[in-house]
Amino acid sequence: MILLMACSLAAQEKKSVTALYITTPLTIDAIADEAVYGQSQPAKDFLQLQPYNGKPAYQPSEVHIFYDQTAIYVGAILYDSAPDSIYNFFSERDNIGISDYFGIYFDPYNQGQLAYGFFITPAGIQTDLKAIKREYDNEESNWNAVWQSKTRITDKGWVVEMRIPYSALRFPENGGGTWGLNMFRNIRRYASNSSWNLVDRNVSGFIHQEGQLTGIQNIKPPIRLSVSPYAAAYTEFYGGNTSPEFTYKGGMDLKYGISESFTLDMMLVPDFGQIQSDDKQLNLSPYELYYSERRQFFTEGTELFERGNIFYSRRIGSGPKFSYRAFDDLADNEIVDYNPTETQLLNATKVSGRTTKGWGLGVLNAMTLPSHATLKDTISGTGRDVLIQPFTNYNVLTVDKTLKNNSYVSLINSSMLMANDPFRANVTATDFQVRNKAKTFAVSGKGGVSTRNDAGSETGFFGSLGLAKNSGKLQYGVSQVVYSDKFNPNDMGYLRRNNEMTTETYVNYNINEPFSIFKEVHATLWWDHIRIYKRNKLFGNEVGFNSFGRFKNNYGAQLNLRYSGSKYDYYEPRVDGRYYFEPRKYSYNLYAFSDYRKPLYAELGLGGSRLPEMDQQTNSGSLFVNVRVGRRYQLYYNTSVSNEINDRGFVEMTENKDTIYFARRNIKTIESVLGSSFVVSNKAGFDLRIRHYWSGVLNKEYYQLQPDGGLVSDPSYYSDRHDNYNAFNVDLVFRWIFAPGSELTLAWKNSILDNRDVVVEGYWNNLRQTWLADQTNSLSVKILYYIDYNYLGKKK
Repeated sequence: MILLMACSLAAQEKKSVTALYITTPLTIDAIADEAVYGQSQPAKDFLQLQPYNGKPAYQPSEVHIFYDQTAIYVGAILYDSAPDSIYNFFSERDNIGISDYFGIYFDPYNQGQLAYGFFITPAGIQTDLKAIKREYDNEESNWNAVWQSKTRITDKGWVVEMRIPYSALRFPENGGGTWGLNMFRNIRRYASNSSWNLVDRNVSGFIHQEGQLTGIQNIKPPIRLSVSPYAAAYTEFYGGNTSPEFTYKGGMDLKYGISESFTLDMMLVPDFGQIQSDDKQLNLSPYELYYSERRQFFTEGTELFERGNIFYSRRIGSGPKFSYRAFDDLADNEIVDYNPTETQLLNATKVSGRTTKGWGLGVLNAMTLPSHATLKDTISGTGRDVLIQPFTNYNVLTVDKTLKNNSYVSLINSSMLMANDPFRANVTATDFQVRNKAKTFAVSGKGGVSTRNDAGSETGFFGSLGLAKNSGKLQYGVSQVVYSDKFNPNDMGYLRRNNEMTTETYVNYNINEPFSIFKEVHATLWWDHIRIYKRNKLFGNEVGFNSFGRFKNNYGAQLNLRYSGSKYDYYEPRVDGRYYFEPRKYSYNLYAFSDYRKPLYAELGLGGSRLPEMDQQTNSGSLFVNVRVGRRYQLYYNTSVSNEINDRGFVEMTENKDTIYFARRNIKTIESVLGSSFVVSNKAGFDLRIRHYWSGVLNKEYYQLQPDGGLVSDPSYYSDRHDNYNAFNVDLVFRWIFAPGSELTLAWKNSILDNRDVVVEGYWNNLRQTWLADQTNSLSVKILYYIDYNYLGKKK
């Protein structure tokens, strides 16, 4: 993220600049010698965001904006008194790294809710972003657009020219007249960021602190239609098989502008085999692990679908819903020979956009093919298939309305339907925020109802309400959240746990101006009171203090402290109504980091926790080192170590759930990631990531959980099953953007998962053992070609 921060200076009028209509397209060559530059009135007089918020920028900038019937053009002349000191490094697309940069944000509806960002470095590295108004402003770098740019360093600084086609934007009919606009420039040697229109860092959010762009009118944009067909080929080796399997795939993405405001996106027979592997890990908790979405279709243009927190796109194409049916259906002498871990996504479609009246609409639909497990008779060798998820349809519908003072209200619904199966899941939720006219206070809330029909119908609800002061050096807030025990959005969403009522209060204090040895200081004090909804019983109380400081030399540190009172954990036993009593707990984390602009950058972390009454403790540490060699090569190493001593946790229960066993255990976890990148040009580069994760769990003593939440040792219970989990992945990718929106990708992926019930002591012993386990190797090539309907028309 580039600009996102907890952002009072005296109020000022919004700046305004007028776009100049041109009849001849600007030549994107970063020379800025066209006559129209002399006719345009540039935007200038940038102001610092940091370090001295509101003061004039260290170096002057002039930005000219033009438009015609096909695109918007930006010409930025970025003066610099020391051009040889400009930070000018190569990096991958969508990764600015430590280079200087210039960027521009367009808010075509001028509502402070959604803005499109286009950023560029002196080396010509493009980054496109969506800034989205939620409870807090978010910048999403997963959004991608097709646009042209050129940069050039001169003896007076550097020059940027951009051509941003209307197909990359959503805007009102005929242009709409006045757009929201802001521009940003970062000069790394000063560690300074500046904006055209003032962004007050003591005010939460930056989208609504934008200026204005006038003059864009009478646009008759061409048909917005593009297709991106792809072809991919895979050579894969599974386990100990010596013979490779060859796979060929083909499909297409389509984008169509239904109107100036609404766009149809469609994906037919997608291929996601070259995205980064998930970071698998051992899960001893009662909660499902969360994995980030990396599939581009589900990461771009989905901001409307994220209202209400009920949609988790990883559910689409995830593991089959009824994998357990393969085991339930086993006959004598049968084994499960094949049980797929993913469903096959057939297609996905979304329509989204926003009107001039402030209405936003989003519709998403996806379909997956039936999934079958294969059962094999161990005597005859014959096999049969068992349906573990029928043909499935996923739907999300959302309506959003922009209100006065940068406020909004939304309604969203998600549903999951299966062919010839009684299972149904449906969730409806609302999400709103109302701000006062001065935008100093905000009331926000969410609420929803879930209904699931499987063996029987189950309905639950959730709700939250919060009040926050979000401007000034001192900010504070209070909120109440309630999840009923029957609320379950997890067929298409992600909720870590339900059956909970949480009251939270916090106070923030931010010093954004340099003083003494500090460049900036932030501190937060918070308190949570958590109860179980179903029985209105206490779960626990927590209080914490978080602080962050950056020194004037750009080194910094962060300290987090937490105290948890006695806790009645109703989740760890995995049985309704039972709980585990955990005494008071202290924990801390301390991080220190160096100047990120230097060729050698490092972060060091130390942490720990103590439960004095149980002789239970955790010690942890982390180290991140990044080495930059020249302008094109980077190498980094990231490792974290955790050693939990005398941890208590769930092991298993009897079939009737009357007896629940816990264990006193030692848990060692080490995760190491080695990565490097070599950028050939601003359109091609190599990226390597190697990850090894090991977690060893040694059970030392077993207990029975008592009705009062206590543990009583049970010497009669014996189990020699421990956990020794290793995950090893290699992702090596070469990416070449050979034309705008078109790319060639070569990838090698190696994956090993090794889970045993005997702990192997020592990290290196585990690494050697992992290399001897069965592994999956994949070599692939994928070509995607972007075809713009209007470009084809010009060639005719």
